[in-house]
Amino acid sequence: MIQAFQKFSQSRVAKVFLAIVALSFMVFFGGGNWFRHRDPHAVVAEVGDIAISRYAFAERVQQQIQRLMAESGGTATREDILNAGGPQMVLGQMIQETLMNLESKHLGLTVSDEAIRTQIQSIKIFQNEKGQFDRNRFDQILRSINMSEDSFIEEVRGELTREQLADAVVVGATVPDIMVERLFEAQYQTRLASMLVISPKEIPTPPSPSRESLEAFYNDHQKNFQIPELRTFTAFIIDPSLVAKNIPLTEEEIQSLYEAKKESFSNKTLKEVRPLIVAELQKEKANEITFRLTQDLDDKIAGGATVEEIAPTVESSKLITLENVTHLGRDSTDIPSAQLPQNNELSQEILRSAFTLEEASDIPFTQAKNGEYYIVRVDKIQPPFLPAFSEITEHVLKVWITQEQLKAAKAKAEELVRAVNLGKPQVVKMTPLPKLSLSEPSPNVSDEVKTLVFSLRPNKAGVTETKEGFVVVVLKQITHPPAKTKEKEISSFKEKLLAQYKNDIFIGYSNALRIRYPVKVNTGAIKALFATE
Repeated sequence: MIQAFQKFSQSRVAKVFLAIVALSFMVFFGGGNWFRHRDPHAVVAEVGDIAISRYAFAERVQQQIQRLMAESGGTATREDILNAGGPQMVLGQMIQETLMNLESKHLGLTVSDEAIRTQIQSIKIFQNEKGQFDRNRFDQILRSINMSEDSFIEEVRGELTREQLADAVVVGATVPDIMVERLFEAQYQTRLASMLVISPKEIPTPPSPSRESLEAFYNDHQKNFQIPELRTFTAFIIDPSLVAKNIPLTEEEIQSLYEAKKESFSNKTLKEVRPLIVAELQKEKANEITFRLTQDLDDKIAGGATVEEIAPTVESSKLITLENVTHLGRDSTDIPSAQLPQNNELSQEILRSAFTLEEASDIPFTQAKNGEYYIVRVDKIQPPFLPAFSEITEHVLKVWITQEQLKAAKAKAEELVRAVNLGKPQVVKMTPLPKLSLSEPSPNVSDEVKTLVFSLRPNKAGVTETKEGFVVVVLKQITHPPAKTKEKEISSFKEKLLAQYKNDIFIGYSNALRIRYPVKVNTGAIKALFATE
């Protein structure tokens, strides 16, 4: 779903009918405001002398999300939108539209009424079953989204004018045939290569240096030994799924839910689907009970009670204390805390909360993505510091050994590459790689290795660093694309290449417009807009 949002937001010019579809979905999904408007006249961006208001920005985001909610079956959440960078994409689109509006006005571009009429009548949502424009349907949809006909016509006029400008910018763009040929060759050729991984872990441990040398290493690499901010905090977690196991149900409740969802169970008997119904009812009740419980506990804590006092009275709960950990949940020697929950998402949410609070403060109960509730209290904050050499001598030695092994592995790999490229015979056993092509994914080969393979000449070697170590690659063979492949693919390849080229031209043009019409973005207003109530 988020990929669809990104793809839509990156389009050169958004289509008017999609905006109409988005607005029409608000009739069915509700136009409830997910965002805090505060001051409707606050500005999120300025393009030349045109301001984009926070209100207009929020409304555009909400329209896009309503459309995607419908496409995804309503699975999109506010967090999905923010994590995917949805608001930033929408703002970028609004800035782009404003730039083009200003330039269109500067150039005196216009669109005829006939062109606007043709465009509106071609929008399928306004057509009847026979594919003909339906005036009554048109009026009904505009009324449902509270938009006047004149306003909609102006929206279409603006869209068509922007398209006219965009088309004029890239008209006549071509890609030379010789470029197409060479790029096609590079994209569809296949390569055979072999590799050898030289891992630093396989390098023998070097003799320990003198204390003076080790201390000099410490002094030269103090940034590596800086201890980041450490925090000690307490987290109290309640898991509704554990609460659910102890919730009794009546036969009437089970029968009622079965009758209500009988069709979704493909008309199976109650006996067949009973475990599913029981689980669903218990989960629903557990969530209600846990929510009420957390509200009550928040009141008790606000009244002076501590989580240590409350925890023993709550079943299906867990009280944890993490002492002197970084924002990643690791101690000063980079070892993960064993106290963190096993659920990684929950751990990350708790850590984020702990590192946004002041010392001796807490947050009210919050529901995590996995459904559990948690409260966090920060007990102690230790600012970043550099420990004395005498306190971390063993740790410094480990880092020194690791770096020495890394240097030795790199030197070994580079020496092998030099030998291969000089034509000296090698006795080392290398691992053959699968046949590789830029036109196909290679899930079993890292991007670093594949990039290196396609940078080499036959019988030549190169080296790249991966998480496993230093990888030496020798290119064995290049096979040109078969004539059948070229005959089948080159037309579509040329079309895609031309489209990319036009897109590059348009991006360059857009950047040039930013010089004529300076763009300023108010990030503070955007953050305030999405603040939690």
